Amino acid sequence: MSLSATPNPSLAAIAVSFLRIGAMAFGGGIAALPVFEAELARTRRWMSASDVAECFAIAQSIPGIIIANFAVLAGRQLRGIPGALLAALAAVTPAFLLVLAFSAVLAGRWDAPWLQAVLAGLRPAVVAMLLAAAWRIARTHIATPAAAALFFAAGALHLACRLPLPLILLLAAAAGLLLGRFAPAARKEDAP
Repeated sequence: MSLSATPNPSLAAIAVSFLRIGAMAFGGGIAALPVFEAELARTRRWMSASDVAECFAIAQSIPGIIIANFAVLAGRQLRGIPGALLAALAAVTPAFLLVLAFSAVLAGRWDAPWLQAVLAGLRPAVVAMLLAAAWRIARTHIATPAAAALFFAAGALHLACRLPLPLILLLAAAAGLLLGRFAPAARKEDAP
């Protein structure tokens, strides 16, 4: 992974950016990808969109909260260990404070009709954000027939066979290693 533009942003700038990411990344997981990309690639230009997607893929492969994993990886790329620690703390702080506030205000009222209506309104928006993020990742990373075959194979294994996601990730990594090992040899044979 290579950083594209502004090297060594200040720790204060990293804190502000990851606080914004943490505050705007509703839905967690893949729904947060557009927020990461908007903040780090388009607004700050600290990483390329490809770097953000690569960092996100690695964050999904590691056990734990995806947003925190991403913050650690991206913060480390931007400013080393201090950047990783600060980015992770800043990214989880808004969610921690919101959960704390909601639990204090809504304790025992989770079945309130107005709260159920709010949650019912949020669900379709989260699905739309997931689809937009999936489309953005697909456009960037499914550029070859081999990548398309891996995409469809992973989807089929998950949907039809109900294989656990960590196993699918391991199989995809192994397939990537095999493709990477044999693809350069095929290119050398095709060269004049």
